[in-house]
Amino acid sequence: MAKAKEKKSKTYEAKVKILATPFADMKAGQRMAIGTPELIRKLVAKIPKGQVSTLKDLRQQLAKDLGAEVACPVTTSMYLRIAVEEAFHSVPTESLVKDFPFWRAIDPASPLFKKLDATVQDFILKMQNQDKRGGSTAA
Repeated sequence: MAKAKEKKSKTYEAKVKILATPFADMKAGQRMAIGTPELIRKLVAKIPKGQVSTLKDLRQQLAKDLGAEVACPVTTSMYLRIAVEEAFHSVPTESLVKDFPFWRAIDPASPLFKKLDATVQDFILKMQNQDKRGGSTAA
């Protein structure tokens, strides 16, 4: 728990690095974007009602926004988790639904979903079902 609090209170800075060696689905020499929890939150906030984004979609948009070819899958996932947990536990539900529809970016079959606590998982499933039925009030 202390590690999670440290990550949430840490100051993050977006950057672009040149990959020295291949990593994940990226090649040596590519410009790799590393975002921040806030940048990831802003990307997720733009996902329209009725649509979903994958982690790969978020990575592609982050790379584009930061002038890189690719974005780091590890930090993108980690920063999405930090943004979700921080918002879920500190922002009123109405604001989450309106301003940060994170359930549209998290696949219940993903490793990220499994790392979230059960309360967050339940909320994601509930909101995904509401979106499918057209019941979510989020834009």
